[in-house]
Amino acid sequence: MKAYLEMIRPSNSIMAGFAVFLSGMIAAGRQVPPLDVFLAVIGTIAASSAGMVMNDYFDYDIDSINKPQRPLPSGAVTRRNACIFALLLFGLAFLFIAFTNWICILIGYPAIALIFVYSWKLKRSPLSGNFVVAFLTSLTLVYGGAAAGKVLLVSMLAVSAFFANFSREIAKDIEDIEGDQRLGSRTLPILWGVGRSAQLSAVCLVLGIVATFLPYSAGIFGWLYLVLVIPVDALMVYAVYLLLKMRMDKITVVQKLEKAGMYSVLVIFFVSKMLQ
Repeated sequence: MKAYLEMIRPSNSIMAGFAVFLSGMIAAGRQVPPLDVFLAVIGTIAASSAGMVMNDYFDYDIDSINKPQRPLPSGAVTRRNACIFALLLFGLAFLFIAFTNWICILIGYPAIALIFVYSWKLKRSPLSGNFVVAFLTSLTLVYGGAAAGKVLLVSMLAVSAFFANFSREIAKDIEDIEGDQRLGSRTLPILWGVGRSAQLSAVCLVLGIVATFLPYSAGIFGWLYLVLVIPVDALMVYAVYLLLKMRMDKITVVQKLEKAGMYSVLVIFFVSKMLQ
């Protein structure tokens, strides 16, 4: 059981479900969120868990060299059982999505297919793999809003999350460049160079920062939102500075700041909506 739990990376899957729940709460406002939101949360956790298991399944050869302690290369779980486990989790995700509304179904089923294709083919593709991770992460926010029947505000949040995630994925590749080179991976920093990759990461993060002002410029949130979001944006500007100055000794700090910033903006959206 411990090995199976390790494969699904419960903290990541639960955070994905939490993002759906919080975006559903943001969309619902002070009203009680509909049942669809809770079904969407469970379906997201199941789909995310399945994707984690499939990652381990397709990364078996790499993990055998780089992470031999993982459940599959260590022999704690067979590849066959891991595949069956992933299919069961995908099946649960399909089931819970089926009981949501039609917009959630239109979002959820293609997302599951994309999770599988990413694990199978796109994960090792430069840029496209980064794009898919950022897209799926931002899609959870739209998904939560769709479950609550309102997508306008959470779509603004999703735009910011997409660019910040895209930036962070590139930063993570820069951070892992030495290990990826030894394994023969074809990540963006290896193909483009660290300098150009850092510049692209900085540009994406700037776009993410700009997108945080969309709710204010659209008249949805007022001055209180700005008071809360500007300090977070200031930290993101510092991350942009580190990227443009090529402070690769701080690249771990950059990607951690970006992650903290994304969750902070999500909470700020929630607080601002509840205080409206």
